[in-house]
Amino acid sequence: MLARDAENLFWMGRYLERAEDTARLLDVTYHGLLEATVAEERTAWRGVLHAVGLDEAAREARTPITAAAVSAYLVDDRSNPGSILSAVEAARENARTVRESLSTEVWQSLNEFCLSLRSRNLRTDVEHQPHELYGFVRKQCQTVAGVATETLARDEGWRFLKLGWNLERAEWSSRLLRVRQQYLEASGFHEWVGTLRSASALEAYRRAHRTSMDPLDVVSFLLLSRTFPRSVFFAVRTAEDALRMLQGEDEPGVALRLAGRLRAELEFADIREIMDGDLEAELFRFESAIRGVSAAVGAQYFTSAHDFDLHTVQVFPGEGNR
Repeated sequence: MLARDAENLFWMGRYLERAEDTARLLDVTYHGLLEATVAEERTAWRGVLHAVGLDEAAREARTPITAAAVSAYLVDDRSNPGSILSAVEAARENARTVRESLSTEVWQSLNEFCLSLRSRNLRTDVEHQPHELYGFVRKQCQTVAGVATETLARDEGWRFLKLGWNLERAEWSSRLLRVRQQYLEASGFHEWVGTLRSASALEAYRRAHRTSMDPLDVVSFLLLSRTFPRSVFFAVRTAEDALRMLQGEDEPGVALRLAGRLRAELEFADIREIMDGDLEAELFRFESAIRGVSAAVGAQYFTSAHDFDLHTVQVFPGEGNR
């Protein structure tokens, strides 16, 4: 497969995962703040910007920390490469350039999603029907993912798509935990329910832990679960599997070695040791390791060397940082 095509598919996966994750977090935050004080709202929306990795970019853009301003910045601000609209448009553009590598069904579902999103009055939707808007984005992202799963051959293109999807997912879950860990001592049931909802993990968690909402159990589930597809471990393992298939019989490259090392560390981690230590530092280290895998993928497989700052720099294949 051409390096540029591989890069397009990789970023298509990343952008779709990013759009879905952002929509889910915005929806959970909006519903969790219906009876909040002004101070609580500011803290929560500042946490949202941290969770998506855009706190510094929002500060540089002079975005006020209010529900309306942060939501607008993360939904339809084209100057923000991490906004939902920017991510979906970037995914569509990447898909367009590798149209021959995709099924007709994948292209149609993504193209229709993008055109439908563009046709909406997103500012009005954010103000008057945010739950419907965020649900629409999540459903459409999941539709594209489902169609891709059912119609794409398990070839190199599929592996690069899955690789991008899962590296984005792994870093998202790790960052979400890092931002939420500040509530570790003082938070109650509802805050941890919101954390699980932000990762679409509540029902799966309850099946594993019933009524417990112990922070240790929540962190363990989102970080180390071997069965939940949005846990950091599961996503890293899936990314490693994709890299192993891409590597074939050749000597393992840097990307595969880094992914394997991180997967092994997570697989044999002791959650109590992690919780008793500096949890924030440990989660940040995992994020850095995931970014290291992404950078190694770029150096090994793609034609251009990018700064893989996953949420503040929008990268199109063959172009420099925007």
